[in-house]
Amino acid sequence: MSRKAITRIQSIVVIVVILVAIAGGAYLAIPRGPMSTTSSVSSQTVPNQDTIVQEMISPVDEVDPATEYYLPGTAIIQNVYENLMGFHGSRADQVFPWLAQSYDLSPDGLTYTFHLRSGITFSDGTAFNATAVYFSLMRAMIIDDPNGPAWALLQVVRGGMNYSKQYNNAGPSAPNGYGANYTQAELNDFINAKGIEIVDPMTVAIHLEHPYAAFPSVLAFSVAAIVSPTAFIAHWAPTPGKPYIPGATAGDYADQYNPWPANNMVGTGPYTLKSWDKSSQVMVLARNENYWGGPFNRGLAPEPNVIIKAGIDLNTRVLDLLSGATDLANFPYEGVDAFPGGTVWQFVNKTTWFSENKLVPLNPDIQVYPQTGLWPELSTAGVTFNQRIMDINGNPQAFQPFADIRIRKAFTLCFNRTSYLQNVLYNFAAAGTQILPSSMFGYDPTIQPTPFDPATAESLLLDAGAHPLTPANAFSPARPVTLNIAYQLGMAARATVATMITSCINSFSSSTGLTVNSGGVSEPQLVSMRRTHQVQIWFLDWSVDYVDPDDFLVPFASATAGFYPAFTSYNNTEVTKLVAQQASITDPTQRLQVIHQIENLVNQDWQYIWLQKDSTYTISRSWLHERPNASIASGVENYNPEMDGYYYYEIEKGPPTSSAAAITNPFQVLYLGLLQTATTLPTTRRVF
Repeated sequence: MSRKAITRIQSIVVIVVILVAIAGGAYLAIPRGPMSTTSSVSSQTVPNQDTIVQEMISPVDEVDPATEYYLPGTAIIQNVYENLMGFHGSRADQVFPWLAQSYDLSPDGLTYTFHLRSGITFSDGTAFNATAVYFSLMRAMIIDDPNGPAWALLQVVRGGMNYSKQYNNAGPSAPNGYGANYTQAELNDFINAKGIEIVDPMTVAIHLEHPYAAFPSVLAFSVAAIVSPTAFIAHWAPTPGKPYIPGATAGDYADQYNPWPANNMVGTGPYTLKSWDKSSQVMVLARNENYWGGPFNRGLAPEPNVIIKAGIDLNTRVLDLLSGATDLANFPYEGVDAFPGGTVWQFVNKTTWFSENKLVPLNPDIQVYPQTGLWPELSTAGVTFNQRIMDINGNPQAFQPFADIRIRKAFTLCFNRTSYLQNVLYNFAAAGTQILPSSMFGYDPTIQPTPFDPATAESLLLDAGAHPLTPANAFSPARPVTLNIAYQLGMAARATVATMITSCINSFSSSTGLTVNSGGVSEPQLVSMRRTHQVQIWFLDWSVDYVDPDDFLVPFASATAGFYPAFTSYNNTEVTKLVAQQASITDPTQRLQVIHQIENLVNQDWQYIWLQKDSTYTISRSWLHERPNASIASGVENYNPEMDGYYYYEIEKGPPTSSAAAITNPFQVLYLGLLQTATTLPTTRRVF
């Protein structure tokens, strides 16, 4: 159901420079390396001392948490709005109360009761209370934007799936398209289901349709940000014929009827939206002078202003960062594509990277973090097989090669992952081994990468051709067949992977009779081919919505609810049952056992070729630093993979202070914070 993953690719924006993964998945503290830039910074004047300047390639589309699903927008949302649940330090896979003081979970796992912090106000002076929570969560679900993130709430909050057009009569095939025929009766039924319930002015109960271990993490997702009901209702008007509650109109996709929330923000967070010139794509954030300080009482943001300049071309961003005209500069998100054509080497010593795995800046006025290795991202890249290929008329083809596990395995063994990582991604990657990314709860470090084994691949194909599952699946030199690998045009790394597999399979086609072609097609064409089940082998790149294994296991492995199985006809009934089971297990140890079982069963089906696990790093001016003991990793010197960009609240400008220290062991910090807030820690839960 995830769409944020899709928009990560389409927006070609990353909050930091380049990616690809480090081995393992340990949740270790990221040490701060020696500050070689200190003397340089102290000997010069820091420009715009009270302002953080950031340049990025893609503009912000909108800033409404209920509808925004693009990285640029959610990066701003996280600095202005806050949630009931939040993150701490560099630990992304567990959350704890933020605007909530604490919460209770009913014995049946169906009701979360949140006790809210008192004394917090929105930037317009409105008091934060249960009414604000009710309004914010209900508004997102009532709007029900099919291209937005509200599905994360609607899928589990009581009454949500019955109301939502995403789950009922939705999509282009529906008689009247998305949002057809919302009625006041339907909305009333949703309201009367009391999925969200005000218990008293500072207590909110949220009722679920079924137990869901990931729900606390859903409440830390951008869609659950809490907005000022006073401001939103004041700038809202009913639309004739559209059902509503004050401030929320059913089917108001992308705020088409009430555009004010798409362009304005009123939250409880450390910054406010001061101005936004869409013609020049310049956005200015101003420090919230009445900010409550967060759960760790860290006071006001150190920097009064943040300027975000979007739509800046690559060369300008490089030059501005080198000259000091900007403090931070975002570069294109390459994903599974080839390493950027030399951009990073304008900042980083290439020799040191290849010889020591260290990112050492060429210029003392530039800093790069982490200084050894890379930060793991919450994403998975791979290749998948269509087990039920259709012709252009929508009928199943007679030849269904990938219904045969032997052929799927042969193609997997024909991928030389070691060569790919070394020669295509220049060691900025670790081997993909399973569905889950290495930085997520549930990752199994004992699973090893599949080998490159052409001899076994040839043997498997010879056996599959001579002893087919059905007569139509037979092939041999006397009965040759041809398959096709499709990749998106412009994706150089994907083209290389396709060529590698093609070359291997074709190296013994004279004995097997099976030949493979590969070619690039446009993104719209590839999406259409995937939707109509015509594409035979295709690439995928999934990125997290909210940090829980369920957000990966369902789309990859569930035959009833999964994204990829819907297009590939992958159906392992035992796996589907286990995926549903793990989502309701609240005991982490028991859940981990089930997740590991899922991972191994999926790998035994050879449905996916895992390519790599993504990671990231940042490049900035050396006068920019993360505050000591940051509440959330800022993205400059430490990184939280769930954050959608820089957390400006924990960034300051000037020479590094003597008291500066890295975020310590996140387990220790997290539990200390929980002791201070007297609550308990739950377990937690974003393609081409």
